[in-house]
Amino acid sequence: MLSIYTLSNEDGFDSSVRSESVTESLKQEVKDRLENTPEGVALSERIKGIVIRFSPYGSDWNANVRKLAHFSIYFALASMIYITLAILGCKKLSRIFLTVLACGVFAVFDELHQGDVMGRTMSKRDVLIDMLGACTAIGGLTVISIVYSLISWVGKGIFES
Repeated sequence: MLSIYTLSNEDGFDSSVRSESVTESLKQEVKDRLENTPEGVALSERIKGIVIRFSPYGSDWNANVRKLAHFSIYFALASMIYITLAILGCKKLSRIFLTVLACGVFAVFDELHQGDVMGRTMSKRDVLIDMLGACTAIGGLTVISIVYSLISWVGKGIFES
C-alpha cells in the first residue's frame, strides 16, 4: 500500500518520466534478449501484433506499461492480503470478500488522492484495472487453495485406510 501511495503521490511529470523510462528499458530488453535471432524477431512481432490488436491503447507502449503496472501492483497487494488472511485462519469466502473489499476501497481512495496531485487525474478505468488485477490474484489463489484442500482431503483418506 505504501508503494502504491508513493507512486500516486508523484506529480504528473515525474510519473510520466518514470513510466517512459520503464517502457524504454523494456523495449531495450526485448531488443537485446529476444530480437537477436530470426525466431525471436518473429515472436516479438507476433506479441506486438497481439498487443496492438487487443489493447485499448494500441501501439502506445507507455500507456500499456502504465496500465500493466496498475494491474500488477494490485495483483501483488491482493495476493499479500489473501495469503495473510489464510495464515490467520480466515475461511475462503471471508478471504475473498475481505480481499476484494480492501483492494476496492484502497483503489478508490488511491484514485481520489491521485486527483489531488498536480498534473494527475482520477480515472474510473484505473480502478477497474486495479480490481481486475486483484480479482485475478484472488481467483488464482482460491483455485490453488481449493486444489490444496482436495489433495489434503484425498491424502487423509488414503493414509487413514
